[in-house]
Amino acid sequence: MAEARPLDVRVQRGARDGTTVVQAAGELDFTSINRLRAVLLPLVARGTVVLEATEVTFCDSAGLLAILQANRDARAQGAVFRLAAPSAPLIRVIELAGALGVLEVFPDTEAALSE
Repeated sequence: MAEARPLDVRVQRGARDGTTVVQAAGELDFTSINRLRAVLLPLVARGTVVLEATEVTFCDSAGLLAILQANRDARAQGAVFRLAAPSAPLIRVIELAGALGVLEVFPDTEAALSE
């Protein structure tokens, strides 16, 4: 069995036109969502945020909730939240929850930035 990989969150500010790119890698679950929320929620209050999730190795319902909360908060504040290159484990949880139509999902970060 593979060893659990703690969540690593990195912020790249001003990637393009003031858009902030947040890179998440590792396990996105109930033990790590507060770390992601602490980064995402203040940023979505300021403008466009792209969450690059290529390296998310696991996601449970709590992880999905954190992503949906960031999306909801962005919309409520007139900002934009985009999900770029979600990993297979993350996209599976999104699809199972029926949340694919709620999120702006892009195949890669470049596409999310070009929108």
